[in-house]
Amino acid sequence: MGSEMCIRDSCEIDAYIDDIKELFSKNVDHKHAQNYSKYPLFHYTAFARMGWDQGRMVYYSAAVERPEYNGSIRIICRHTRDRDYDFGGRRADLHRGLETLDKLTQRSKDLGYTDIWVSREESPELLQYFAKHSKYSWNVTHEPMPGSENWDTGVQYQYVLRIQT
Repeated sequence: MGSEMCIRDSCEIDAYIDDIKELFSKNVDHKHAQNYSKYPLFHYTAFARMGWDQGRMVYYSAAVERPEYNGSIRIICRHTRDRDYDFGGRRADLHRGLETLDKLTQRSKDLGYTDIWVSREESPELLQYFAKHSKYSWNVTHEPMPGSENWDTGVQYQYVLRIQT
């Protein structure tokens, strides 16, 4: 496993744009790479959780507030990692993901957000795991994505993990 990863929780991203772009460039062949290039990447980012090892960014997970979200905030957005970095396996990935969910949720709540959510295109199983193990209460649904009516292929549905209020 790599050396100890340094995590910066819930911080502004302006000082780290070059690091983030470099990390994204390592994943241009990822099945959702277009999600990191089709829209402005950083314009709507409120804050992010980022990780470095030996001066190189290896982990990024953002909280995004777009106008079409109507005052809600989408967390664990544009979530990516250096696929060449040894994070310690699936169990460690799940632990880090759950920790990221809870930390980004807490920061969102501290900033006054009440509608906090995560989405993904694939199976809801990961979201169901998060809902079961998070310190917050969540619902998993299948919803149309705000703003997706502007996409070329019509309204897009995704699995959504939405905080219960």
